[in-house]
Amino acid sequence: MAFLQQLNQVSCRASEKQYAEHQQAAKALMGEFQKQCLLAAENGKTECRYANDDFFLCNGGKFSNNWHEDATFQDEFAMLLDQKLRETFCPNSQPWVSFSDGRYGIVLAATWPEPPHRAVQHSSSLAPRSNLDARCPVCLCRAEVVALTPCGHVLCVSCSTNFLRGTSCPVCREPVAGRQNLFS
Repeated sequence: MAFLQQLNQVSCRASEKQYAEHQQAAKALMGEFQKQCLLAAENGKTECRYANDDFFLCNGGKFSNNWHEDATFQDEFAMLLDQKLRETFCPNSQPWVSFSDGRYGIVLAATWPEPPHRAVQHSSSLAPRSNLDARCPVCLCRAEVVALTPCGHVLCVSCSTNFLRGTSCPVCREPVAGRQNLFS
């Protein structure tokens, strides 16, 4: 076997080992980040930031040949994390990876869209009350209605909970300022 072939074999084994180390470290880091994102989402947040300022220093033992000190290795690792973040989060989210503390640490962050508000079923004592019945233009049911302000379009009490202050009226797209109970 020629010396060049031996070099290629050794180089390929090193690349495979480096790839495996990248994957293993990225999987562990993503697991921690996902846990933190789930906690943030449970608290009603739509963003999460995870910083490990000494990731490459403390994880040196996990990377052979001192790869963790090599800028190229760190850049490739950051690209792998960026790819995993984009696969994990929806297209409407904004994940990113950066280095911290002079390339010794790593920062993962993401923002995601707020979930659509679901209609909240209120008990009859808690729901806004109206004595006017009409056909709701959203659900097409005949029910007690309330008027959206300032446009005045009427929706059933149940559907009106989907159109809070700042959202658009489903009829005219004017910004909703509030709701008004209707009485005759």
